[in-house]
Amino acid sequence: MKLGIILTTGNRSKAYLQKIIKKGIKLDQIFFMNNNNQEKQFSKEAIIQSKKNGFDISKSVENTLLDHKLEFVEFSFNDINNSELIDAVKKSTMDYFVFAGGGILKQEILSSKSKFIHFHPGIVPEYKGSTCFYYSLINENNCGVTAFVMNEGIDTGDIIYQKKFQKPDHIFIDDVFDSHIRSETLIDVLENKLLLPNKFKKQDSETGNTYFIIHPVLKHIAILNCIKDI
Repeated sequence: MKLGIILTTGNRSKAYLQKIIKKGIKLDQIFFMNNNNQEKQFSKEAIIQSKKNGFDISKSVENTLLDHKLEFVEFSFNDINNSELIDAVKKSTMDYFVFAGGGILKQEILSSKSKFIHFHPGIVPEYKGSTCFYYSLINENNCGVTAFVMNEGIDTGDIIYQKKFQKPDHIFIDDVFDSHIRSETLIDVLENKLLLPNKFKKQDSETGNTYFIIHPVLKHIAILNCIKDI
């Protein structure tokens, strides 16, 4: 089985890449969408929290790749459906690519031989859509991640693996916790060699709930629910 990853400059990619390297997991191909936007500056507290969770949000994806002398193909955009990237994917011999962001995959890239693995911050089918971890924190006082094979639906692909996490005890949910739980689930899938198509579970696309970007008031309630016991 040949495994690749498509990285962006974001925190999710930082967590994925750094934890893969720490675990000594081999990647057969790395595509890096680097639009050279200025790196976000994080507070000292956020950086400390990310390090507690096994990665450093202050270290760029590019520097991590270069420091570890990893071979990669770089693209000067952040669009998963860019024709240049699609051509590269279609020429690739990877069985799977780990998807780390860059938009919603359209039919042209989904029709390539390689399959795309997404780590969605919600237990599907109950939590499909956007910012699901916030809704789960409000409803269930915890949240989960589902690894699945991407298709044209909204979080409706075949399920590979699901994992639940306790709520965080800090406020850095977007910058740290989201990337942490996704990356921990990724490591579970890779270390336990779970990319076995005959073991994947099909979803009933008609069941469950689809959520949309959470309202700021509900988001604040979810954050308060995480830190109220501190």
